Amino acid sequence: MRVAIRAAACVVLVVCLAAWPRAAHTQDTAVLAPDASAAKAREIIQRAIRAMGGDAYLGVKDATRSGRYTAFEHSGEVRGTVKVTDIVKLPDKERIEYNFKMYYGVDAPIPLIVVDIPYPISKTRSSFEVRNGDQGWVLGTGGVIPLEADALTRNRRTRKKDIHLLFRTRMNDPSLVFRYTGQEVVDLKWVDGIEITDADRFTTRIAFDHSTGLPLRSIFQYRDPDYDNEPTEDRDYYSLYHWIQGVNTAFQIGHEHNGYKTSQMFYEEVKYNSGLSDSMFTREALEDLSKGGKKK
Repeated sequence: MRVAIRAAACVVLVVCLAAWPRAAHTQDTAVLAPDASAAKAREIIQRAIRAMGGDAYLGVKDATRSGRYTAFEHSGEVRGTVKVTDIVKLPDKERIEYNFKMYYGVDAPIPLIVVDIPYPISKTRSSFEVRNGDQGWVLGTGGVIPLEADALTRNRRTRKKDIHLLFRTRMNDPSLVFRYTGQEVVDLKWVDGIEITDADRFTTRIAFDHSTGLPLRSIFQYRDPDYDNEPTEDRDYYSLYHWIQGVNTAFQIGHEHNGYKTSQMFYEEVKYNSGLSDSMFTREALEDLSKGGKKK
């Protein structure tokens, strides 16, 4: 009886191992010439674009997303959570509201707000930031002030880390070098990998679900001028995809910095193509808010 059980267990193990994704094949990348490797990488991106909605995905001109932003300590403990509304108009306009009272109450004392948001809190218990090209401003208790040079540099880097901006607006950038990197396992899923490097040697590696074609993870590698140009690695993880207005949208995005989980964004509502006015992304719009005007 024991022999039969052991034999059956061995059969199950062999079947499971056969079904488990194998390690990445070295010949996937070794036999491809640079042009062929680039073509395969672009083919994988085009498949992902179709999986995210095709023309509807490419046709997104603006997005309004709101949800819960949670920050984490290096230990993994939760640092705090705030309500965030992120309004984007492609290619380079963004407006963010951090609404603290949504989670701590209108009368909650300021010390309860422990999320590391680098901006002062306005009288509405909110903080607003606007980015418009190479300009930016923040509204807090002291009124509207311009973003400092290092913050603007980080904003430009953030745009480089936006894979959707890459897919929608940068695919024809002649300075980008595309490469297929083979297949591997990410979060127990078989994925296809690509790598993109720009003229500044900013490298983006994206893993796409082999089954669905959807992006699952991005790795960004660059030298950080804020830390003596030390090699730096950021990672984004995309999950909980839902169809919104014909666009397959990740409602959960996790972020890691140099191996530490730093934040998690859970979107609760997403809207596309609301016809946002450029006036929303100006210093004047923030000054109007500081005077008690309505959000435009």
